[in-house]
Amino acid sequence: MRPPFLDLTIIIPCRNDTAHLVQLLSRLAALALARQVIVVDDGSDQPLDAPDLATASGLHIGQLTLLHQDQPKGAGAARNQALQHVKTSHLLFLDADDLPTRELQGLCADLVGQRFEFCIFQHHDSQMIQDRLWGQTRHDQMFWKQAGVEQAALSPVSTRAAQNLVQTANYPWNKIYRTAFLHAHGIGCSEIPVHNDIELHWRSFLHARSILASDRIGVTHFVHGNGNRLTNQRGPDRLRVFEPLNKIATEIRLKSAPLYSLPFYCFTVNLLNWVHGTLQPNLQPQFATEAQAFLTTHLTKRTRQALMQQQPESYLELLHHIE
Repeated sequence: MRPPFLDLTIIIPCRNDTAHLVQLLSRLAALALARQVIVVDDGSDQPLDAPDLATASGLHIGQLTLLHQDQPKGAGAARNQALQHVKTSHLLFLDADDLPTRELQGLCADLVGQRFEFCIFQHHDSQMIQDRLWGQTRHDQMFWKQAGVEQAALSPVSTRAAQNLVQTANYPWNKIYRTAFLHAHGIGCSEIPVHNDIELHWRSFLHARSILASDRIGVTHFVHGNGNRLTNQRGPDRLRVFEPLNKIATEIRLKSAPLYSLPFYCFTVNLLNWVHGTLQPNLQPQFATEAQAFLTTHLTKRTRQALMQQQPESYLELLHHIE
């Protein structure tokens, strides 16, 4: 018997990745997850065609909305465009090469009748296959464990738990959102080539009054070791990471949200270390200058003292970027 229906839209940005997109749409058709699927063609060299996608995937043409960006603007701009066309009460962002599991179908059934701004759920990271493990990276799983929801079929997220979960990687595809919540607070993605999901992730936590967590592994996310994926970019687009970080740091200060201040700077130092490790050598001096400027501007004396006392390792790493 089909589980109860969650009024759900799934948003998928795509550029020059038709094969993976058809595979994803076929899985969505088989699981009967969504009332509406919105695909945004982000300036593909060969523009996508809705009837062709429906025929190839088995998805009903009436479920599929295909939007086009004439020039590539990035996944953030594509998701923002799709947000304006959502007709359902809830939505989920996926990448073209993600694959939902049957657990996502169960999660959608769990959420029927629940009141929440968004529900964060676990995922399987393809990097774990090398260790013959199923689930998230150890880094993300650590925060779920610290939050006390590592094994929670469906659990309300306390403020303390949220302070841990917000430090997980800023993925767009591990949360089911209430559509009206995103619209009410103007929450969307930064329209920059990479790092466009930081704003979506952090502003969701900053504004949500009711968060749920589920240990169901709802999506398999594939990390590609090489190629042209966003995670493989090493060029100047990486330097734009400070645009969303500046916005979030300012909002935390203006909202007087001290509970998120320490988690934000712990998250930031991990992110800056990762960018530093991936960036082209010729861009390192500019990155160091911009990191120093960002931290000098936003890191208050009070926050420094709190980091020094409560998160000394993160504090020392931040000092390295400042000095």
